[in-house]
Amino acid sequence: MGRLNARPDCGFSLLEMVVVVAIIATLSVGASLSIGQRGGTADAPRLTATYGALRDAAILGQEVRGLRLVPGGWQVLLPGEGGDTGWRVSGGTQPFRSEARFEGARGPILAAAPDGGPPRPDIVFLPDGEVTPFEVVFVTDDAVTACRSQGLAGLECATR
Repeated sequence: MGRLNARPDCGFSLLEMVVVVAIIATLSVGASLSIGQRGGTADAPRLTATYGALRDAAILGQEVRGLRLVPGGWQVLLPGEGGDTGWRVSGGTQPFRSEARFEGARGPILAAAPDGGPPRPDIVFLPDGEVTPFEVVFVTDDAVTACRSQGLAGLECATR
C-alpha cells in the first residue's frame, strides 16, 4: 500500500480562518450594540450574565464576590487584597437603562451613594454557590421584567 499524499488545496488556510473570525467578531459587536440600544429590556440579561459570572467565579476561585447597588447602576466588588478584610471595586459602574427596584429578605435594597468609605456589597456570592436572596423588577414604558434569586439556584427572570 502506498502513502496517501495530502493535496495542498484541501482544508482551510490561516488567512481564511482569520477572515472568518473577523467577520464573526464584527457581527457580534453589531448585535451587542443593537441590544444595548433597546433600553430597559437589556438590563435583565446584563444582570443575569453578571450574576452567573460572579457566582461561577466565587465557586471556581473559592473566594467570595459581591455586587453593590449605586445610584443608577451596580458595581462588582472583590475581597480586599492581602490581609485586608474589606472590599474593593472591580471595574466601573454598570448603568441601568431602566428603572430598577431591588428587594431583599429584609425589605428594599436601596442604592447607597459612594460616600468615600469602604464599599460594602448588597448581594454576596459565596464559594459554596449560595447567593444573597433578592428580587429585582425592571420597569420600562412597554414591559416589566422581574428577576428572582432564591439563594441557591440561578437568577430566574420573566417579562410581563
